[in-house]
Amino acid sequence: MMRAYAVAILAVTGLALAPALALSTPTVPLRPANAAAAPRAPVLPAAASRTEAGHGQVFLMRGLINVFSFGMDTLGRKIRAKHIPVRVTNFTNWRGYAAVLLDKYRADKASLTPFVIMGHSLGADAAIDMGNYLAGRGMPISLIVAFDGVHPGHTVGPGIGRVINFYKADGVGKEVAAAPGFTGKLDNVDVSDRPNIDHLNIEKSPELHAEVVALLVEIFGPVN
Repeated sequence: MMRAYAVAILAVTGLALAPALALSTPTVPLRPANAAAAPRAPVLPAAASRTEAGHGQVFLMRGLINVFSFGMDTLGRKIRAKHIPVRVTNFTNWRGYAAVLLDKYRADKASLTPFVIMGHSLGADAAIDMGNYLAGRGMPISLIVAFDGVHPGHTVGPGIGRVINFYKADGVGKEVAAAPGFTGKLDNVDVSDRPNIDHLNIEKSPELHAEVVALLVEIFGPVN
């Protein structure tokens, strides 16, 4: 089944991305003073606050057209139960979200410190791309967690504190490498020895969820 899915995801990805964009979070218009018709920018999904003021954020991304990655929603609920601000969305419009997040960070650094990105499958690939994009523009990334990304050759660069890549070497998952200038910690965790985990359920694993949530509690600290 895994080999068939690997072939399917590579064949379908290119065709699916265009209609998938329509499934992204709704947008609202911007209204510059010198323009009658303003461009449209993505609206970040609603997030719960850790404290009344809130600090930091975890950004979760599902994979292909929201079909295979509902474990990210379950993980989001577990994170929210720890009073950590979290958002869950599809990977397709990560660049639009990154632009909004970068503007927010530049206006109020504390609101997005620490910042964590996680994703499954194509969402895992996007998590790495988004992390490099933000870090390369001056926004530090505390942690990236990738659940079985499918595109080979991914690297992580400067400005990223830690990367945990859960993957199956005997499946579709790929290792992540450090790019020049990366000084953080990179863990490629091969879960091939866990027969109950495959590409379609790796992001649903209670064991991996527990590891990730415990790490987030360390990063974000106790509830105030």
